[in-house]
Amino acid sequence: MPDTALYKSPYGELLLSRRPHRRRETLQAWDAADDYILQQLSELKLAPDCRLLIVNDAQGSLSTALSSYDCSLWADSAISQLSAIENCARNKRPSPSFIPSTRIPKGRFDYILYKLPKSRSLLRYQLQCISTLIVHPEQFIGAAMARHIDHHVVEEFSKHLATAKPSLARKKARLIQLQTPPKTINVTDDTHVIILPELNLTLSNRANVFSRDKLDRGSRLMLRGIDKLATPPSNIADLACGNGLLGLYAARKWANADIHFFDDSFMAIDSAQTNLSANAIPPPSETSRVCSFSADDCLSNYQGDNFDLILCNPPFHQDHHVGDHIAQTMFRDSVKHLAPHGRLCVVGNRHLGYHVTLKKLFGHCEVIESDAKFVVLLAQRSHPHQNG
Repeated sequence: MPDTALYKSPYGELLLSRRPHRRRETLQAWDAADDYILQQLSELKLAPDCRLLIVNDAQGSLSTALSSYDCSLWADSAISQLSAIENCARNKRPSPSFIPSTRIPKGRFDYILYKLPKSRSLLRYQLQCISTLIVHPEQFIGAAMARHIDHHVVEEFSKHLATAKPSLARKKARLIQLQTPPKTINVTDDTHVIILPELNLTLSNRANVFSRDKLDRGSRLMLRGIDKLATPPSNIADLACGNGLLGLYAARKWANADIHFFDDSFMAIDSAQTNLSANAIPPPSETSRVCSFSADDCLSNYQGDNFDLILCNPPFHQDHHVGDHIAQTMFRDSVKHLAPHGRLCVVGNRHLGYHVTLKKLFGHCEVIESDAKFVVLLAQRSHPHQNG
């Protein structure tokens, strides 16, 4: 069972957990910005039939607290969706309807509750999308921890929605309040395209994709590591796939292997799908391969065949929280879903010390590629039938 914590919200006491689940959880499923939004709403005495659009509810705390209203959750995170469902169920409350970030919300909403995302490009895209949903400035209630609101954020609001002003701080959080009605804003294409002639690849990257402006150093090193894998796999996972680069590279190297792409971000999954079809990689219709794309919390909902090879460039932060907890969950999930002689190939910063965890889980871990900052590690079970 996941660790839970009691949140005494303005809408009642709630038992909430965070994803990915881990023992002895040190982080809460809510923050002071969530609490500020809920406090502000509670003072407004909402009508029972009020319609709310909740944006970027990272762990479902807002959705759970406000579940007695007609709530829609719009987010780019499978973890956000799964957490809202799980926390609502735990508290015997109805779940919100979910809208992935790849769709634009439509209809009438009485209030839009907005948690600022970490990504500036996602912020711009979302502000443009919600501009047509707001008639009066009072309909919008934005919030973030105070340290994440600076003049650049205020400028983004001014350019892409309306003039905005941060409130006074409360428990180190601030509201963002609109000062004028929204402008008429056209939603621009949020895709950024990078061309990699040395790899003969053109990659489309949606607003919330990691390293959307360039090929990151870790991924470049990982490609060199993939070239050293001699045994041809038949079933491959690209875990934390981003724009799908590692999976695409593997698809070219092993033409008949099945490729499965996983990421928390719906925009990443959408980008990977686009890139598979756009880069002259033989599609399933021309080969015997199967390709699938899943927005998920690591591999928590995967029920297919075990993998011969899992490729992983794991994130080292979750929103504004820096740490290796997501990577650690990915490593444990990989043990569960690898075939007896399956391999996990991981790239990471040297200082993160992934090799320590991988050796404990697999029994065998070696460095197959490295530079001054990153290492590529290959883990394989010492005993093929161990369960990690």
